[in-house]
Parts: sequence; C-alpha cells; structure tokens
Amino acid sequence: MAKKKIKGQINFYKAMAILGLLLAGVIIYGFLGSAPNLTNHPFHQDTSSEDKCLNCHMVKVDKNPIMPHRPMSNCTMCHTAPES
Repeated sequence: MAKKKIKGQINFYKAMAILGLLLAGVIIYGFLGSAPNLTNHPFHQDTSSEDKCLNCHMVKVDKNPIMPHRPMSNCTMCHTAPES
C-alpha cells in the first residue's frame, strides 16, 4: 500500500509542477505584452535611435510622460512603432 501512496504523491507533484510552469508562462506572456504602443506622432515615426526617445522621456518636457523604467538597448524591443 505504501507504493500506491508514493505514486499518488509523485503524480500530485508532477501536476503541480506543470500547473506552475503554465502559470509562469501566462504571467511572462502578459508582462511582455503590457508595453503600450507608441502614439502616431511625427516624432515617433523615426525610432531609429534611443537618444531621441531619451531626450524627451528622461526629463519633463511639455506633456511628455517620464519613462517609468530603466533605459534599454532600444525602445522598439517592447514598444511597437506606429503604422505610417
């Protein structure tokens, strides 16, 4: 009888591991898709260098929002550019 109980525990832990991996995948997918799209303004059309983005979003200029995260290698890694 002890073997049956151990087998059931192993199946329980396998099921919990699979459920945990699925939940982690959903959370990661949601996090990666949460970055807002760039608005359709002329200054967002040319997103070739991150210097242009940082010049506007690192300091409070007019109504531009301050960037709420650390500077990355480029902006279009997470934020999608608007359609021309």
